[in-house]
Amino acid sequence: MFKNFLQVTFRNFLKNKFFVIINVIGLGIALASCIVAYYNYRWNVDFDKVISQKNEIYKVGFVQNINGRMQRFGMNPLSLKPAIGNSMVGVDEVVRVQRSRMAIRYGDKIFSNNVGFVDENMFSVFDYPFLRGDANSLKDARSAIITEEFAQICFGENDPIGEMISVFLTDGKERTFKVSGIIKDLPENTSFQFSVLTHIDNYIEMYNLDENNWRAWVAGTFLLIPDKKYVKNIEDQLQTFIPVQNRAREDLKVASFHLEPMKVIPNTARNTWNYGLNQGLHPAAFAAPSIMAILILLLACLNFTNTALAISSRRLKEIGLRKVMGGLRIHTMIQFLGENIVLCFIALLASLLIGSYLIDEWSKMWEYTIAINFADGGKLWVFLFVLLIITGLAAGSYPAFYVSKFNPINILKGNVKLSGAGLLSKILLVIQFLLAVTGIISTVIFTQNAKFQENLSMGYAKDKIIAVPFSNNPTLELFRNTISQNPMINKMGWSEEHISWSNYSRTLKWGAEQEHEVFGFDIGKGYFETMGFELVDGRYFDQDFKESEREKAIIVNEKLVETYGWESAIGQRLRENDTTELTVVGVVRNFYPFGFWNEITPTMLKLGVKERMRTLVVQAEPKNLEELNKYMRNEWEKLIPNAVYPGFLQEERLAESKSINNNIIDIFLFLAVVSVLLSLVGLYTLVSLKVIKRTKEIGIRKVLGAPVYHIISLLNREFLFIIFISSILGSVLGYYLSEMLLASIYEVCQSASISTFIIPTIVILSVSVLTIIGKVYKAASKNPVDAIKYE
Repeated sequence: MFKNFLQVTFRNFLKNKFFVIINVIGLGIALASCIVAYYNYRWNVDFDKVISQKNEIYKVGFVQNINGRMQRFGMNPLSLKPAIGNSMVGVDEVVRVQRSRMAIRYGDKIFSNNVGFVDENMFSVFDYPFLRGDANSLKDARSAIITEEFAQICFGENDPIGEMISVFLTDGKERTFKVSGIIKDLPENTSFQFSVLTHIDNYIEMYNLDENNWRAWVAGTFLLIPDKKYVKNIEDQLQTFIPVQNRAREDLKVASFHLEPMKVIPNTARNTWNYGLNQGLHPAAFAAPSIMAILILLLACLNFTNTALAISSRRLKEIGLRKVMGGLRIHTMIQFLGENIVLCFIALLASLLIGSYLIDEWSKMWEYTIAINFADGGKLWVFLFVLLIITGLAAGSYPAFYVSKFNPINILKGNVKLSGAGLLSKILLVIQFLLAVTGIISTVIFTQNAKFQENLSMGYAKDKIIAVPFSNNPTLELFRNTISQNPMINKMGWSEEHISWSNYSRTLKWGAEQEHEVFGFDIGKGYFETMGFELVDGRYFDQDFKESEREKAIIVNEKLVETYGWESAIGQRLRENDTTELTVVGVVRNFYPFGFWNEITPTMLKLGVKERMRTLVVQAEPKNLEELNKYMRNEWEKLIPNAVYPGFLQEERLAESKSINNNIIDIFLFLAVVSVLLSLVGLYTLVSLKVIKRTKEIGIRKVLGAPVYHIISLLNREFLFIIFISSILGSVLGYYLSEMLLASIYEVCQSASISTFIIPTIVILSVSVLTIIGKVYKAASKNPVDAIKYE
């Protein structure tokens, strides 16, 4: 019986090769998109899965009240661990974590990698798997634990255990560590990413910190709390540290401390300032593959339903004979539904090949990697099985139930005809074209936004700047003097903070009531001119850099003037911490300090202390930037051979938004192309059914003298109306979907214009008309005698 089922199934597949191939390709792409969405989902859900005690670990954070807005911070006081000590019931372990990117040397090899500074009980909380060595070796401050990948890069096939590596710290001095252990490479979806791990005492020594001074911070303090019943009490006890913390840092007052479960941190970190560790996926990157997969799968299923109905019209006599020979309706349903599931299974096999390609392309688009893993504990196979059943039932149920209900006598007498483009088929077609138009409109909107952002003035010379961060000021001055004679350099300056790289925030008061958060940049000589800021009012800082200027004078942007509601900004006085009075001496045109991720914020420029300058900025013509950067790299390697050149082109700091724009355009373009093709196939199928149903009518009209164009117009009318309705609905959906997605990603973006909706409508109407005309013209051009004879 099963053999007979397969014979009938594949015989029908061969008779309808065109529709079968179309459905296998369409469903294959749809199921492949589901596989991409599945692994993208798993990447985020399995964040920190490697940590077995993840559900018992809590990260300390704090909240600051900024003008009535409670802002979460991820960093913690360095002194928090000694303050907690062993006094809190329920806390088994306390671990501090700090991470810095540093130059690491082995022999004559120099690397730039993340170095983690942790307490010696790190592996009592985070049980990362060891390949070699012992976790207890962290008790020795001069030992280091490295990852498997770094061991391979640094030592090759040699045994790293016992070897010495050098780390160059921010004071320019060399620290030597003995490799005492190797851990397995951590997956990308892990909070901690480091190549070298050593004791936190080295961090304290490096910055000359006092462990009992509450002014110093670390990226994270983690508590191991096995019993959840103690969490609330521990959180209450943390509040007792607020007074001592706020006395130490009046510029960053803590409103409250809180504990956050590690299992939810990756999803909340994006809204946390100074988080300092790895984050989960951006909501857009998390949702986009799932939305795309659902839309494409829906399209493919709708298309499958329509084509299944078309194929069924050729099998009415088979159905009639089955019933006459004693077959029950359930047998017909099982046959047709089984055929649909077999076709879906073939599409599923194709999806594994297509999915491998799509997953590789998806990974190239983003800074994380996903891959098909056939040995992931059976989860993939369960997912694929469920996907197969759902797809087979969703796509094939209606045709199977519909065609099995007909009376065999009426079928054999020729009294049964499929209804052609019935109400359900028309609704399905509307949904298909609605999704197609949505995809095209979204592609157009993101393309327009990409061009808008590319041409938008950032308020400074973003295309002329090379920035070089330094760990210490003497090295900066030495390097500056070395390259200053290069003729390609137009201007040079330096600063402590730098646009798109670093900044600080202060709460500044004006008068008795107004108080606002202001972002600040401490700058040095030449920075203002080199960056190309435009002064719109007042003056620049005194070129002699008098001490009074450094302590009291500030230049503000137009947004700050607007925020405080000043008609004239020059001479206005702002108070910081109620102790320091700052006077506005100039106003600079607005600039974007963080690219397109944040809107323009109230900002001040302030003279910094020369000895604390940490970033050198160089201005040159855009055509000379690459050559100049290469020259600066060569000079760096001569002067500072123990560190990797850290310079970057300023435009590279904006590359992420451009990359995300292009990636989303590619996603929607893929969705648009697939949905348009599937929709056209669905349209072609319905037109075919329509032509089959009205073959006799077409012949009679031709006999009576109706011209071909009149017949084409008659058959096209209802389909063009369907496409027109779909275009309107798709335009509305595409607009709101794109606007919502743009708003979730960027603070600075462009809304849709009228051309955004005209282009997709014209494209859809054009290709649809060509598809319909091609099929109808063929039917309308036939000999009317053949058409009447057919009936």
